[in-house]
Amino acid sequence: MRNARPYATDAALCGGSGPCKLAFLPHTPGGRVDKIDQSNADAGCTPGRLVFNGSGDFIRTVRTRADAYFAGRKRRDDPRLYRKAVIILAWFFASYALFLTTETLWVQALLCVSYALAAAAVGFNIFHDAIHGSFSSSQRVNAFVSRLSCCVLGAGRYFWWYKHNVLHHRFTNIFEWDDDIETRGSLRMSPRQPWEPKFKNQHRWFFVLYGLTTLEWVLVKDFAQYFTLRINPYQSIPPLSPREKQEFWICKAIYFAAFIILPFLVMPVGHAIAGLLIFHFTLSLSLAFIFNLAHAIEKTDFPAPSGNPATIEDEWAAHQMRTTANFATDNRLLNWFTGGLNFQIEHHLFPGICHTHYRALRDMVRTTATEFGLPYHNYDTYIGTVRSHFRIMRTLGTEPARAAA
Repeated sequence: MRNARPYATDAALCGGSGPCKLAFLPHTPGGRVDKIDQSNADAGCTPGRLVFNGSGDFIRTVRTRADAYFAGRKRRDDPRLYRKAVIILAWFFASYALFLTTETLWVQALLCVSYALAAAAVGFNIFHDAIHGSFSSSQRVNAFVSRLSCCVLGAGRYFWWYKHNVLHHRFTNIFEWDDDIETRGSLRMSPRQPWEPKFKNQHRWFFVLYGLTTLEWVLVKDFAQYFTLRINPYQSIPPLSPREKQEFWICKAIYFAAFIILPFLVMPVGHAIAGLLIFHFTLSLSLAFIFNLAHAIEKTDFPAPSGNPATIEDEWAAHQMRTTANFATDNRLLNWFTGGLNFQIEHHLFPGICHTHYRALRDMVRTTATEFGLPYHNYDTYIGTVRSHFRIMRTLGTEPARAAA
């Protein structure tokens, strides 16, 4: 099932007016179309159908105006992104090669930080666009680039696609549906999540857990999801095809051989362990303090569905405007490094468009949102957004009765 619009996004089924039932998944990594409803029902988890019951012309209007901007322009295959990809890959492999060949511990540590930041840039700019189908107009190229990225990042492509493209982009900030606010009980990331005493003072130590994210991700989480077919306690994962299983093991084998085993073969064990920990702590914080800043902050909403089937009384695009925020969009260095993920509103409305166009679409989206009475959440600075995230983590960690008092 392919969407006829030029955006070809995973969320494009929600582009029209009226209820959005989200029954099918276009553009799966293996090329097949799965019914989530039946998959989740068979697994006995949260019902796999959530209806956005609102209607309106916001998404039609904003896309019509975007079409006017793209007249004569390509939505993908942007030379600016290709040039950036070359620079980032050179940065990544140069940092890693120097890390392997340098003997001084403190220099190795600095190179690990550089190597980790380059890996984050690979994830933000190359992998992220490719997994959304916005790196190239060729789905074969997008698949190849996203597989190559997984070989250097260690991520399971299928599980990231399901977590990010399906659950996060469709069900943004909805507890038990959006996996980006699910930490398997380690942190409280939504006011809809029941409070427990262990969340008290989470604002004092949450960044430590953030710093362990990618290490746990590549060594534990992907394998647990592979064998259990559950993305979290609430949502199951549609079964992998034989080709997707093969891809998972090949990418993992390449990653482990090149980026975990090799350092232990060419340098002292202590240096290799220190490098591994520095790399993953830096990479984890780099990813967490970009992805989490767009949704888990004070301005955004955390809607709760009701009824059976679960229903949000809003249209999908309006829901995205209420649950998503931009930050530091005038910071060109941050925009370059994060692959436009600080333009999160534009990304959620147009995930199938190369991120190099987000800046040009910003004013049009903001004006259209104002016309339709919708919020356009924006933080002027990166530091201001981090502070807002810190404050909401403190609020969420406070016992509800005390917070009310």
